[in-house]
Amino acid sequence: MRSVFRHTGVIWRMARHCVLFAVLIATVMACDTIGGVFESDTTAGTPIAEGFFGGVAGDDPRSVLAARTILTSGGTAADAAAAYFFMSAVSLPSTSSLGAGGVCIAYDKGRNQTELLDFRSGPAGGSIAAGARTIGLPGAVRGMFALYARFGKLAWSDVVAPAERAARFGIPVSRGLANDLALVGGALMEDGAARAIFGGPGGQVLGEGDQLVQLDLAGMLSFIRTRGAGDFYTGLGAAQFLEGLAATGVNVPPANLRGFVPHWREAAVRATPWTIFGSEALTHVPGDGFDGGPMMFWSWDMLDAGARLAPAGAADQRAHLLAEVALRDAVARGLQPAMVPEGGEGASLMASYDPAAATPLSALPGPPVVLQESPAASGFAVVDSYGNAVSCAIAMNNLFGNGRVAPGTGIVLAAEPGAVRGNGLSLLPVLTVNENAREVIFAGTATGGVVSGPLMASVVTDVLVNGRELGEVVAAPRVFQPGDPEVVVVEPEIGNAVVQGLLARGHDVRTVPQLGLIQAISCPDGLRNGSDTCRFVTDPRGFGLAVGG
Repeated sequence: MRSVFRHTGVIWRMARHCVLFAVLIATVMACDTIGGVFESDTTAGTPIAEGFFGGVAGDDPRSVLAARTILTSGGTAADAAAAYFFMSAVSLPSTSSLGAGGVCIAYDKGRNQTELLDFRSGPAGGSIAAGARTIGLPGAVRGMFALYARFGKLAWSDVVAPAERAARFGIPVSRGLANDLALVGGALMEDGAARAIFGGPGGQVLGEGDQLVQLDLAGMLSFIRTRGAGDFYTGLGAAQFLEGLAATGVNVPPANLRGFVPHWREAAVRATPWTIFGSEALTHVPGDGFDGGPMMFWSWDMLDAGARLAPAGAADQRAHLLAEVALRDAVARGLQPAMVPEGGEGASLMASYDPAAATPLSALPGPPVVLQESPAASGFAVVDSYGNAVSCAIAMNNLFGNGRVAPGTGIVLAAEPGAVRGNGLSLLPVLTVNENAREVIFAGTATGGVVSGPLMASVVTDVLVNGRELGEVVAAPRVFQPGDPEVVVVEPEIGNAVVQGLLARGHDVRTVPQLGLIQAISCPDGLRNGSDTCRFVTDPRGFGLAVGG
């Protein structure tokens, strides 16, 4: 399993904008229909290096290749991100179906501006028949259109068509999808519409390399390609989707689907403790209303404070520090809910830190609060040849969402967000940008539920502060302490010496298969240097791919 906490159970372009950014939400509702896909107001400009197309790192190899094709065709990072998502809806529907939601952070070099787009799924409302399962409203289709409309360059049809072809003519089941099917296939096969897509001739789930054909999904993608994203929420596509929902016992009022809009928000920002070209870089993460970003910043402060108290030495000392930081994240969550700390605030929680011993809960200023959210999610990061970047995390609030497929659509439905599964609170796309130099330094995502904040903090610190190689950092064995239960969980590869060092400090240590997934692109000298200095890395714990050049 991907984490100890996993739950089981257009048309060619129109002339210009329909409206200005100030009314972007209205734009998404009014302009994403057949006549309204429009050209972005951003100018891609001149490629930053001859022959450099950019790069992609993501959980699904086929989607990475689709995004790369868009980049090599002159598309922007936003074009490639949208193409990645639609292909992943075909190739990795366990976490990225058309029913999913998510969050992206995008940097536009022309505007020299970084923005966050929130399109997490919300409750669908309506009536639920006895025995039916609630769903979350799909947000990613409109979310990806909003991203494309603001920052894209290519025709909308070019972005969606590869996914439509893959669904219509079939693709081999990827190793990642086969792994997810093996985890929950028995429960998934109880749904007839899901069984028709993911079941083999003998009633078993499809395995790696088996042919996956999704004709109903191809039809929905055809609506989206030819009639615009808005059709999925207001047109023939919407009618078909609502009819499919009704067949599962979920009756959603058309107004609820029609009324869903993504939201552009300001990201939370912190200056980094290093400079490039003589000025500070800024790290952007999801802030208010999220958990992963605030916890990353708390962890950042505490890692810095812990390193000053006891400079990094042996591997067991580093593991102890990481466990103690994760524990204090859980305490910070309870003390300051939804608070993004200013620089250095997290250091105060390290007053009780002892490099030689585990901290008892009684020595902390409050009890740990654990985020109960499914870790099943997918992430990807893209940079383009123009100097732009997009980082996204996509989720369905559980593996294969609510375990049902809407008949006639091929869409795996998202689970309803709630107190246990959460609402994408832990999704963590990250962008580090030096705005004075207009340079992207780092783009990445962390998925895996509650581990995402401290995990990404340690990766960014090791790569951009300590100067370690990105691939080495991402591959290194991980440590986490949830606080409740009061145990330290480690990955098997961490080694006996580290485990013994943790035990000697008074920790209760348990081994889990893996902790979180990272997809990342690091350009310590800035994106303008292209393939000479940028590194593109996918987490070896998963089944993803990273390409660049």
